[in-house]
Amino acid sequence: MSIVETKVVDIIAVPEWEPDNVVLVITDHLEWGDKAQEGEHLLLLQEKINTYIAFIESGELLESYPPAKGKNPKIRINGLY
Repeated sequence: MSIVETKVVDIIAVPEWEPDNVVLVITDHLEWGDKAQEGEHLLLLQEKINTYIAFIESGELLESYPPAKGKNPKIRINGLY
């Protein structure tokens, strides 16, 4: 999964070092710097973040990942570049 699959949640975890949080990770392998592609990259990132927010707000997070109950959701972006 990656940033180009905007309707998919890439990773969900409750890290040992953050036991009060459930972390939803976006994996971004796309390069930055090319002005022509940068706008498209930002739109993909925005759409992916919106998917994650909807996943959290709709309650789907708790349905699909029960260990998230009572945890604070965090969205983390892991970029290759």
